[in-house]
Amino acid sequence: MTMAKKERAGATDAELRRYYDKSSSLQEGKKVKTVKMVFPKPRLLVALRLEEETLEAVRQLAAQKGLNYSTLMRMWITERLRSEKP
Repeated sequence: MTMAKKERAGATDAELRRYYDKSSSLQEGKKVKTVKMVFPKPRLLVALRLEEETLEAVRQLAAQKGLNYSTLMRMWITERLRSEKP
C-alpha cells in the first residue's frame, strides 16, 4: 500500500492509521540514519516564596520574552552561578 505525500495530506485519521500500520520508511528504500538521543538531566522541584508583586513582574517579563516564568528564573540562576564561578 503506497500513498503519495499529497494523498496523505488530505487523508482522514483512519486512512492514515491504516497506511502507517502497514508501511515503513524502510519499505520505501530510504536509508536509515542513526541518531544519538540526548536527554536533559532530571530537574528537582524547589519551592520558593516570593512577594506577589515580584512574581507578577517576573511573569510579565517572561511573557514579553516568550518564556515560561519558571524557565526565565532558572536561566537567571544558571547565569548567575556561572558568573560566580572562581
